Parts: sequence; C-alpha cells; structure tokens
Amino acid sequence: MEKILIIGGNAAGLTAASRAKRIDPRLKITVVEKGPHISYSTCGIPYYLAKVVSAEDLVSYSPESFEKERGIKVHHNTRVDVIEPGRKRVSGVRTDTGEKLEFDYDRLLIATGVTPKLPDIPGLDLRNVITVLNLQDALAANEALRTAEKVSIVGAGYVGLELAECLQTLGKKVHLLERERQVLPSVDRDMAQIIEYELQRFGVRLSVGAKVLALVGHEGRVNGVKAAGGIGIEPADVVFLDTGVEPNVDLARNAGVQVGVTGAIAVTGSMETNVPAIYAAGNCAESYCPIRRRPVLSFLGTVAAKQGRIAGENLAARRATFHGAIGTTVLKVFDLAVARTGLNEKEAAAEGIPVLSARIEALDRAAYYPAAKKLWVKLVAERDSRRLLGAQAIGYGDAARRIDVAAAAITAGMRVDDIAQLDLAYSPPYGSLWDPLLVAAQTLIKRFD
Repeated sequence: MEKILIIGGNAAGLTAASRAKRIDPRLKITVVEKGPHISYSTCGIPYYLAKVVSAEDLVSYSPESFEKERGIKVHHNTRVDVIEPGRKRVSGVRTDTGEKLEFDYDRLLIATGVTPKLPDIPGLDLRNVITVLNLQDALAANEALRTAEKVSIVGAGYVGLELAECLQTLGKKVHLLERERQVLPSVDRDMAQIIEYELQRFGVRLSVGAKVLALVGHEGRVNGVKAAGGIGIEPADVVFLDTGVEPNVDLARNAGVQVGVTGAIAVTGSMETNVPAIYAAGNCAESYCPIRRRPVLSFLGTVAAKQGRIAGENLAARRATFHGAIGTTVLKVFDLAVARTGLNEKEAAAEGIPVLSARIEALDRAAYYPAAKKLWVKLVAERDSRRLLGAQAIGYGDAARRIDVAAAAITAGMRVDDIAQLDLAYSPPYGSLWDPLLVAAQTLIKRFD
C-alpha cells in the first residue's frame, strides 16, 4: 500500500488528499496540520468578526469527520520540523503534548501556506496587534474586539478593505491606513478612487500615503498608532495588520527543495518540485501566469484549490497539468462589488507591455428597470495585438458576471474586437441591450483608430 503524506490541512492539502483518495482508494493518505483546525474558510473570517456568520459556519470538516467521510487520517496540532527526502521520512512534534512523531511516505505534498509579512516598526509585540491568517487568529481577534471602540487597520488590500466594512458595521470607529497613494493596488488609480469614496461615504476614516512609524502601547497593550506626518498618536484599542504575506518555505528549503525567484516553491505544471517524490501546492508554491508567461505569487484560495486538485491527481499516479491563473478576484466593500482580472496598467508597464485602456460608466441592466445599478468597467489591451490583458469592474450592480466573462476572454486570448461582438444574455431584469462589457470594448476599439 503506497503512502501519501500531506503537510497542511486546508484548501490545497485537503483538496489534494480528497482527489488522490477518490482516484485510488487503496492509497494510505495522511494529513499533518500544525494548527487545531482544518478545512475552514479564511475568506469568511471578516464576516465572522462582523457576526454575520459563526465560527462553526466557516468549518467544513473536523479532523474526525474528515477521516470518517474520506478515509484519510488527519493529525492536527502537529508541527513538522524536518523532511528527510533520502529516507522519505518527516519528523515533528505534537504541539499540545510535546510527543515526537515520525511519518514515512512514498510521495509527499508540501502545502504549508504563508506567514505574515510584517513591517519593520516598533510595537508589533503588543497585545491586540493582530494578523488574521487562520481561524485561531480570528477567534483571538473576536475576543479582542469585544471591548474595543477604536480600531486601526494598517494596509488597504483585500483583507483590510473587508475588515474595514465589517468592523464599521459592527459599530467600531475604523481608521484605515495605506502607505500607497491608493487603496487596493491591484486596481488602477482611477478605479481605486471609487472604492475610497465608498469607504468615506460609510464613515471609515481613510489615510492613503500614510507610512506607519510605530505602534505604541500601555502596560503591554496597544493603544495607538504613530504615522509619518500625523500629529501625535492616533488612539487605537486594536490594530489589524494587512501588510502582506510571504510563502512559508523554510521547511521545504531545508530539505533541498528549490525556491523560485518569486520566493515561493518552484514547481512544474504537475506541481512537482526538484526533489523526486515531493510536490508542492497552494500559497507556498509558485503559480503560473499565462499572460506574463512566467511564475508568479498567488495567494488566492481558488488557485490553491485548483493546484491541490492537480497535485492530488499526480499523487495518485495520474498525469495532470495546472494551466495557471490570471488573478481573478471579487470583494465586497459596503455596497460596492470590486472585481478584477489579468493585468492593470501599472502591471502591464512593469512587464514592458505597451497598452491602451478605456473606462466606461453604465447601468448593469435596462435603465428603466427599477433595480438598475451603476457599474464602472475598465479594459486594458495590448497595443500591438489588441489582445485583452486585463479588466476591472466596480459598482453597485453585478460586477462579478462581467469580470468572469473578461477572465474567460483573456484566457482564450481574445482581442477587444472579438469581445465587442460577444453574444451575451439580455433581458431587462438581468442585463442591458448593450452590456457594459461590450460598451467598454467598443470604447477601447476607438482608442486604436
């Protein structure tokens, strides 16, 4: 009986385990997870903090129920310290009891996720300074928020924006600080301004271009934030840090597994590393961008799950290939849907790709229909080939639908001329005669003339 060992018990690891077991039920599959929880939704944590959902709602399986339903043994609260490829063995320790453990394997998957990328400032060790990466962090944050009135969020990326909404609706006084000149750097400045207006419309205090110099405290607990250009100390009962993450690769690197130029584990399309019988998937592994045609970092749960599925098929001795991802995301910021895919203008410039772009404002369905809502759609296309490279859709209507069509078009290598003639569904309650995506494509075509 072949032994499959998986380090990491969330999206990539459990998807791989389930897929491999389904393909070959004879496999003996073991999952090792350092934390107490497995199979939970990290993306749902802000909504748990806002009391929209419970902690139990975020968890799909316990270690016991996963083993019962899938026939896969899970060792939680177990930290792996060493991988020995020559002996095909890993060793670790039970974090709750101190018991030392060893596991043999025929094939190994590393799905160790990420660690916080923290700013180099004083005060990070104060109580109530929180990064939210896992369910344990969320439970601790929930406790800290019970008596908090003023909350500062350092970083206005995906998590920071979602936290700002959720904590504001919870009745907290929220101050969002971002060191860049705009929120959400994955969209262009003209689109970010729409998000910034929405934040301020709902009472979130926003500071962009704000460099945080220090977190200050009293008796070991944070009570303020010091930012460059600010006057004095901004009071804060809790500080959330959304300052980025980095792949958790030390375990792999120490075992001789190659780390790529991105800082994540280098993998082939089949999720294999340079070490025989060792695979990697999820946030700790490189993704492939078919637009850039090179490895990139991707910290999306959707990508982790897809990589895990491919890894699982190969762990079960099938041959499958991961075709890459182009960064398709959507998030909610109060009444706004914020969606994007592919490259924005800044990212295209960094790749040395000359582009043209167009942004339009339109309604998401027939103007006379009562539920019609405003959308802004922006398309970015390569100047020479007219090939669509990126899209952004922000508004009060159905942005996700437009961005999903754009993602399919980018993946298919379509030109804006082709997109302008797509046969999209229309009925007054659901769309407009000229869909905003088509209008954006038609507007962009004029830029090429």
